[in-house]
Amino acid sequence: MHHVHWWLFALSFFIGLGLTFALLARPVKVQARTSTGRSGAESESPTTKIPVAKEPTTTKIRVTKERTTTKIRVAKEPTTTKIPVAKETPTTKIPVAKETPTTKIPVVPYAPYGPGSARAGAAGSGPAGWLVKGRSDTGLYYTPNDATYDRVVAQVWFKDEESAMRASFTPWRKGSRK
Repeated sequence: MHHVHWWLFALSFFIGLGLTFALLARPVKVQARTSTGRSGAESESPTTKIPVAKEPTTTKIRVTKERTTTKIRVAKEPTTTKIPVAKETPTTKIPVAKETPTTKIPVVPYAPYGPGSARAGAAGSGPAGWLVKGRSDTGLYYTPNDATYDRVVAQVWFKDEESAMRASFTPWRKGSRK
């Protein structure tokens, strides 16, 4: 019973469609009567006649005479006093300095491994004065005293060995290859 028989759905759809068109297209056999066939009498329609009174009932309301309005005297408004407007508004003049003093904030490079670290630039270049090179893929750092210092392309630069150790990098030594 898990298999769906699509052909049954299609067959039932087309049978229903055919029956619908057949019932709509058949001729009408029952026609409405136009007269009853009585001699001289009017044919009555199948509606019910409701008698309507000629004049609707109304309620008469007595109208009283309109009272005259009483005039109330209004006191005259007091005259307003004109206040003279000053020709020049009093302002306090604040002296403006010719040049505002600014403090230059040094731009700190992005520190990927905490303070004292910086990303390497193009071709492994680093910030001026930063001598410790680091490789993020091996987790090793190189100092200028190491034999491979010149051949290593830096991925990270450190300010000093302390910063490299803080970032969990280990020093490169002759026997510490991974």
